[in-house]
Amino acid sequence: MPSPQTILARSRRPLHFLTPPAVATTLLLAALAALLVFGLIGVSVAKEFEAYHGYVWVPRLLVVVSAILIATVLGHLLRRRLFRN
Repeated sequence: MPSPQTILARSRRPLHFLTPPAVATTLLLAALAALLVFGLIGVSVAKEFEAYHGYVWVPRLLVVVSAILIATVLGHLLRRRLFRN
């Protein structure tokens, strides 16, 4: 039979999805997803108006950088989840 101290220690464990790293990672992914959508909208606007054709590289850069960062963060999370001891 577990001691009362062990039961109390188990009940004090935080929920995994509410720990500060999980919340920060969720906020980071949400911000990067918003940046990705903003860049995609920017690309469509830059292609629509002829005056902005020369500036289409800016939203494309936003899309590429945010997509790379999203892939990196998700890859890190998957590796951490799969190879966790």
